[in-house]
Amino acid sequence: MATTLIPTKIVPGKWWKTPEIKPISKLRPKPIRHTLLIVGDGKSIWDDLIKFRAMGADHDTMLLNHTVMAYPYPYQHYAVGDSHRAYEQEIARKYVPRGVIKHCWNPNSHGFDVRWIKQTPRGWEGTTLSLAVRVGIILGYLKIVLAGCPMDNSGHWYNEFLKPDDNKLKNEHKHHLWKWMEMACRPYARLMRSMSGNTQELFGEPTVEWLFDIPQPLNGRVL
Repeated sequence: MATTLIPTKIVPGKWWKTPEIKPISKLRPKPIRHTLLIVGDGKSIWDDLIKFRAMGADHDTMLLNHTVMAYPYPYQHYAVGDSHRAYEQEIARKYVPRGVIKHCWNPNSHGFDVRWIKQTPRGWEGTTLSLAVRVGIILGYLKIVLAGCPMDNSGHWYNEFLKPDDNKLKNEHKHHLWKWMEMACRPYARLMRSMSGNTQELFGEPTVEWLFDIPQPLNGRVL
């Protein structure tokens, strides 16, 4: 996977220009942290954050989509799947502070920093979370924790603020779940954990021992 995703710089007004970003370490904030918290917009977000922050792990954070409008803590990355839409670009301009790296996969993503190009016969598919996880792995994070990313039909944290005819009220992720089941079978799944929902069932829940690499006894022996 690391050989098929290329980070390219977005040149304002020239969507066809895609200079590759080298070295990729430019996209890792300093100081280097080895844990990445990916925060989606599922209804479980606030409970998930309370539980994760209580574990005290030093981490970078990547926010997805509209969570940027309400997130109360510092963050280093921001990712949007539909970044070609004017509304998403407006949110990025209005809410994302200077210094946060803005990731996307679509051309014509005005105001974003990095477009990840997939060099395979098939283009991008899936959700913003798919993009975020792949970016996190390629950037070299050793532990990736999902919060507010249950991948179920529980809805978004902002549903009560939407108009009755808003398409987001109809969003459901069950048709994406097969892809996450397939991802859970891959070697890099050992890098991932989730705080809630279907993704927690697939990847497991993070523990203090896992986050801090504390050896655990197995059959009376410490490994």
